[in-house]
Amino acid sequence: MPIPFAGCFTADRAAKLVFAGLADDSNSSLRRGAARGAERIRRAYDGDCYNSSSESGVDLAGKVFDAGDLASLSTWEATAHFFRDFAATRWRAGKILFFAGGDHGVSVPVVAALAVLGRPVHIIQLDAHPDLYPVYEGSTTSHACVAARMLEMDHVASVTQYALRAQNPAQADHARRYAESLRQIHAREIGVALKYPPHIPPGAPVYLTLDLDAFDPAYAPGVAHPVPGGVTPRQVLNFIQSAPWTLVGMDVVELNPDADLGDRTAILAARCLHEGMAQAVAKGK
Repeated sequence: MPIPFAGCFTADRAAKLVFAGLADDSNSSLRRGAARGAERIRRAYDGDCYNSSSESGVDLAGKVFDAGDLASLSTWEATAHFFRDFAATRWRAGKILFFAGGDHGVSVPVVAALAVLGRPVHIIQLDAHPDLYPVYEGSTTSHACVAARMLEMDHVASVTQYALRAQNPAQADHARRYAESLRQIHAREIGVALKYPPHIPPGAPVYLTLDLDAFDPAYAPGVAHPVPGGVTPRQVLNFIQSAPWTLVGMDVVELNPDADLGDRTAILAARCLHEGMAQAVAKGK
């Protein structure tokens, strides 16, 4: 059974916000475990330190429909179709979707489903890695190829990447192929605050994908590929809370419970989702 997000979740399918776990890590490299991330994020969210109100005072009590955790199927192709159809059906119904992964590969079918909106969509990616390999270890669906696949989608107008600090020459070459639609802000360039992309038009639909390795490992050790020098929780929470976007969806991915310490990464992931949901509710008023 799904674990309630501190009273935020409801069985009311009429709720504007929908949450689901995407329990798949078949596109991971190095070490598996992210398939159990969604369940651990649920448990962290339901801890004693959480309540239904956001930092800004938005009360989420009963405002988020819990669709449960979507399990992976026998092949990645079948799983991707399952995830894409799930998302497309709900976006057609005007919902705002929130997901917990899963490795970063789960974001690709979800972003593909955004085509049903019939409008150009802008992707904001927080990540230590650019995920721009055309092929990685013989796979085009690896979590190291996520941005490369999104940039190939006709409905994706732009991808803006923040907190990068692990880009190699091969990925830099691929980035140059998408100079018109790809913006990169490396961690060393951020300074005090993450600034909202000025090229995104007001009212344009935005999807936020948050790879937890965007954070410095001091705050988020529970990832497969930690990279020192990342952003802080305060920087990311401030960005989520203050961005002038029209958020249509968000995911938090790459939590590996086996690598976490005291659930600190899971708790941080839950907080980011919580504040994203609150921002969506506040915008809808």
